[in-house]
Amino acid sequence: MATDSTDDRTAQHAQAAHRQRDGATLRLLGGFFSILAVLVLIGTLWALDRPHAMIVNLAAGMVLLAVGGGMFWSGSRARRSGEQQA
Repeated sequence: MATDSTDDRTAQHAQAAHRQRDGATLRLLGGFFSILAVLVLIGTLWALDRPHAMIVNLAAGMVLLAVGGGMFWSGSRARRSGEQQA
């Protein structure tokens, strides 16, 4: 009986550790995509004379920024959740 509760606590601790690690990974990837988005948006300045290229760069930069922000936010939530369970 005591081993069942010990196994449950070990499994919960392992799950919390995985959630923290996943959160850190998501935050890292979110930061990467956000930096990449900023670089694409800066590159849009060189495409001002070509409207089609400017629109494509602007759309790509905004999508990358949204994905990066979402991943960073999701990673922060997962990491906090893992810390609370640990």
